[in-house]
Amino acid sequence: IYTRGHSRAGPKARLKAASDKSIDLKKVGHSMVYYRPGLASPSTDPELYSRAMVNTLEQAVSDSLLRNDGTVGRFNVVMECTGMSSKNSPSIAQVKKLFSVLQDHFPDRLGVLLAANLSGLATMMMKMVLPFVTEDVRAKIHLIPNDPEERREMLLQFMDEEEIPHYLGGKDEYEFDASGYYENSCVLDDEGILEYQTTMPYHA
Repeated sequence: IYTRGHSRAGPKARLKAASDKSIDLKKVGHSMVYYRPGLASPSTDPELYSRAMVNTLEQAVSDSLLRNDGTVGRFNVVMECTGMSSKNSPSIAQVKKLFSVLQDHFPDRLGVLLAANLSGLATMMMKMVLPFVTEDVRAKIHLIPNDPEERREMLLQFMDEEEIPHYLGGKDEYEFDASGYYENSCVLDDEGILEYQTTMPYHA
């Protein structure tokens, strides 16, 4: 899971930009989060898996707030399920936990969730989890068509073609590398982290 780029500006932003030439439409829009559950198994370290998700969503909110002068703070999620199987997929409990985190800790932060290349297992898990999420969240979930042209047309509603990942037929050739992605991202040393954990009531 990683955050990269941002969505196209929405109708309100485009309307505002028409009368305010100082607004750069290339800098507004929701942050984009890409989640590829088929590439990593949560069973290896469930706690680290969950922390990586929360960390990425926090980064996405922060990026959106910075670009939108503190007024938006939202993200879109693209969930690409190629390679997802019973051996490497999250459990139903973990998927419920993810949606619970979205609902409880990121209220109104989710723009849309776009699901692509759903396997039979992924489809079954979605059907089992959706009854436990709110109507508002369900309305934000959309399935990306498998047909290349239909998929392209749908994704272009949310992002420029240069922002669409190559694994979804776009032009962005970026390949996620965890070591490079998280390099220099820690703002506290080990001693500071331990102090934070023991002094902050929520984490203690």
